[in-house]
Amino acid sequence: MSDTEVREGREQLRAELAHHTIYELLGGEQGVRTIVDRFYDRMDDEEFAPIRAMHQPDLGPMRVGLFEFLSGWLGGPQLYVERKGSPCLTGAHLPFRIDARASDLWMRCMTQAMRDAGVADRYRDALLPALQGIAGSLRNDDRELRRRPPG
Repeated sequence: MSDTEVREGREQLRAELAHHTIYELLGGEQGVRTIVDRFYDRMDDEEFAPIRAMHQPDLGPMRVGLFEFLSGWLGGPQLYVERKGSPCLTGAHLPFRIDARASDLWMRCMTQAMRDAGVADRYRDALLPALQGIAGSLRNDDRELRRRPPG
């Protein structure tokens, strides 16, 4: 993709976001549900086994939780907050060892899910840095060392 195409894509996205939330641009409830469903469907692929192992056999509750979180995070209805209050993502993930590999696998799985769901390149490209930030913030492989008092 040329610099001009990238620039034009960003300008188009800015114009769209002036009138719509990213939630709406992704197709609202159905679009976000499709991304979440593809994400958890993909998690059964062998390459994602390390992150699949962090989940219960029944992914139904996780599908609901991720959909509700993404709904509000993307500018749609605040379903997660209405049901459970403010999300504490780091606390919810503390029982699991999330290292760079797990974070990268999560990102790869989410990226593929968005592609599978037909998310336009400009929307996916706009979301990936923010999703990378979330995935990185959940890394906890060194938190125990940081919490220990020195000496």
